[in-house]
Amino acid sequence: MRKHTLLTDLEREQLIGIPSNDDELARLYTLDRTDLDMIRLRRHPRNRLGVALQLAVMRYPGTSLAQHLQQGGGIPRELVAYLAAQLNLAPGSLADYATREQTMTDHARQLAAALNLRGPIRSDVPFLIEAATQAAWSTDNGMVIARGIVGALRKASILLPAVSTIERAGIAGRARARKRAAAEMTQSLGGEQLAALDALLEVDEVSGMVVLTWLKTIPIVAKSDNLRGVLDRLRAVRALKLPTAIGDTVHPDRQRRFVREGRASPAYMIERYAQDRRHAILVAAIDDLEGRLIDAALDMADKLIGSLFRRARNRQERRYASTPAQVGRLMRLFRGTIDALANAVEEGSDPIDAIDEAVGWATLVRARPDVSRIADTAVEDPLVAAGDQYGVRT
Repeated sequence: MRKHTLLTDLEREQLIGIPSNDDELARLYTLDRTDLDMIRLRRHPRNRLGVALQLAVMRYPGTSLAQHLQQGGGIPRELVAYLAAQLNLAPGSLADYATREQTMTDHARQLAAALNLRGPIRSDVPFLIEAATQAAWSTDNGMVIARGIVGALRKASILLPAVSTIERAGIAGRARARKRAAAEMTQSLGGEQLAALDALLEVDEVSGMVVLTWLKTIPIVAKSDNLRGVLDRLRAVRALKLPTAIGDTVHPDRQRRFVREGRASPAYMIERYAQDRRHAILVAAIDDLEGRLIDAALDMADKLIGSLFRRARNRQERRYASTPAQVGRLMRLFRGTIDALANAVEEGSDPIDAIDEAVGWATLVRARPDVSRIADTAVEDPLVAAGDQYGVRT
């Protein structure tokens, strides 16, 4: 698309084009009794068919036949044939109608009056721009804006002007919508907050980076230092104290455009924008950053906590892996103790002497710390084990 244009060549054709398929012809161009009465007032077949064609084009796309032809719009043979069939005329009856300029003009004026339509005038331009502004409130799409203008004209019973006029009004309305949205984004901010936003585009003396660039550079790797960096950025964003409902009066699609500009544009480019646009982009960027930083902090904390539990579990598994030999030794010692006690009960002898003789009392006492450690390992709380890793750098 050329610079400072609203529509592509294809979109211009779609805007003023006349359909040629049967369903659309039947929907848009079926003549009713009132239409037939107006058409039959003309004596000559070519004038009857010409008036029918003028009537059809005025209804859709909504312009005069002369204007449509001047703009290079074509008249499908299918439309001429469809209208001729309703009037019991031959399509060839239209020959030479378009060459009679005064006749066409007179017919167009009479039909417009009958349909309560009027042609566009210069004083309609503000109306066209405001219609474009309303259509552009949520989008920059040229075709959507142009259709918004066309819809407003049809509702006001005004015939369409030249496509170039619609395009110029659309471009002006789009610019106005952008300015209105930018003003809405920042209308609740005071001078100090606006100055704080501008300070985001300055270089921080400590880090040597532009503050906005530093805020947008969100760490990804889950490390404790990175988590602190994310939280530092979040505190810096919240220190601006932007209202929570800021931008709520702006259409979400327009807000998202500001957000995309804030993400994609480097700080030096944002600094060159007009004041309202610059502040709107910064507000949208900060609002977006707060949400992204919160998500990043939660995601990183989740990964770090998961890492603590994972390392605690691995440590616990390693401890379990080192105990089987000790468990076997202690179980044999425990079996010997039980056997000594059972024999002492059967023989009526002193149990302590029996244990001392069978396994050795001193040996049994020395095994007590190992038994306690293995028992603690078996019932160790994973949360406690993870807590032991808290002081370890991630």
